Amino acid sequence: MAQGTLLWVDDEIELLRPHIIFLEKKDYEVVTATNGQDAIDLCQERNFDLIFLDENMPGLTGLATSAQEGHRDKSDE
Repeated sequence: MAQGTLLWVDDEIELLRPHIIFLEKKDYEVVTATNGQDAIDLCQERNFDLIFLDENMPGLTGLATSAQEGHRDKSDE
């Protein structure tokens, strides 16, 4: 069983592959997305223990993605 489920969102996710492999070896499940909209879609499908967001992505920035996801969480209550 994984220690936690992480979502890592970055438009250059392949550059982060060594970090992802490290976390997976530490028994974390790491799900990746390359843009903010995909991250929002993934968050609607499942829950994550931690989300890493790149601030400088084309389209939705990390902050814009976080704001939209935060709005969704409040509307679910």
